[in-house]
Amino acid sequence: MQATSDQQAFVSLENYDDIDLIRSKFPPLANINIDHNLNNLKDCRFFIIRTQGEDNVHRAMKYGIWTSSSRKNERLDEAFRNKKEDVYLFFTEINSMCFSGMAKLTSEFNAKAHFKYWLIENKWFGTFQIQWLYVKDIPFKHFDEIKQIQKLEGSEETLKSVYDLIDCTELTVDNGIKMARIFQMEKTNKSLFEEFPQLDKLEFQSRQERTNNIRFEKKFQELSAVFETIPFSFSVASYERKKTNRKAQGSYYQSQYGQQYYYQQPYQQYYQQPFVGYQFQQTPQYWQFNNGFYQNQYQYQQNQYNNNNNNEQGFNKPQQSYEKQQHLQNHYSNQQQQSNTVSQQPQQNTNQESNQNVQSVPLEQRFQINHQQLQKKGKFDKNRNKNNKDNIQYVEKNSTEAPVQKY
Repeated sequence: MQATSDQQAFVSLENYDDIDLIRSKFPPLANINIDHNLNNLKDCRFFIIRTQGEDNVHRAMKYGIWTSSSRKNERLDEAFRNKKEDVYLFFTEINSMCFSGMAKLTSEFNAKAHFKYWLIENKWFGTFQIQWLYVKDIPFKHFDEIKQIQKLEGSEETLKSVYDLIDCTELTVDNGIKMARIFQMEKTNKSLFEEFPQLDKLEFQSRQERTNNIRFEKKFQELSAVFETIPFSFSVASYERKKTNRKAQGSYYQSQYGQQYYYQQPYQQYYQQPFVGYQFQQTPQYWQFNNGFYQNQYQYQQNQYNNNNNNEQGFNKPQQSYEKQQHLQNHYSNQQQQSNTVSQQPQQNTNQESNQNVQSVPLEQRFQINHQQLQKKGKFDKNRNKNNKDNIQYVEKNSTEAPVQKY
């Protein structure tokens, strides 16, 4: 497969058993697994690299490149620019239970050189140049005694083994030297080269899917262009989130000074009315006896208009107005005051008046009077119209004067 103008060509071998053939075929692996003179390690810097899968390490070994998230790339770039000696990287894959190789940074971060064929498309941009020193699988048990304190934001300091540290954690000089000596002294025939034939097939498939793919190429050019402007603060997830927010806002609402906000309707605060107790400050409420709950003035006028229309259509039970209900309530309160003043008089006068009231009523209605005097649970009896439930008539009950019919 031919490479594009700025991408490495696909290179593979049928068999990865011959170490000399691997060294001659892949320049980044030209000096692997030989006796390196690791001098002046006290002035070197060491980092742990944890990857999501073997695919990314496979590409890094074949083409001698590496990249990570923006924050981690910034950390490695700062280490290379301010180094006194070499910067070494120890690679491990998640759930692999071993370290798979040791490499050395040979260049600073290049924000304009992108590799399209990492495991996940359109996630990592920019590249470092690296040279591999050792490619061998060393189990974690050889590193059990090498521990380091790790401090994360919002958590306490914890003592961890080096294989449990998070990605791009810088090791202390002593721990880095110990790990380098283990790679230098440990001899094993196991390595990631055993998985290279299968990984080559996966890489070839991804190249076929992404090459000449208009959708992928358009997205890649868009994200890479933005990445080059802010290489050490770019995040694909945050960029996509802000992009969807801008689409939702459209031309209806534009944030000021280029700042990005979540979508909200403009002038929304003018529609929000502050609460005062159980009422709105800008919408006066009226207590209605005909419905028993708060309603605003417009609803009250609309109900009165509907009731008047119903009366015009031939309903015999007219709706009592708000003023008449107040009059009935005041009349009932006056009657209670009169009853209180009468109760202060001697009991003989009250008994005589009650006897006169009872004698003035026919015998057939005396039981009805006593029954009304016992019922004192409410002020009014509510009668609903069967045809119109909103048309309600309130009749006063528990009055002191008995309703005497005149014949």
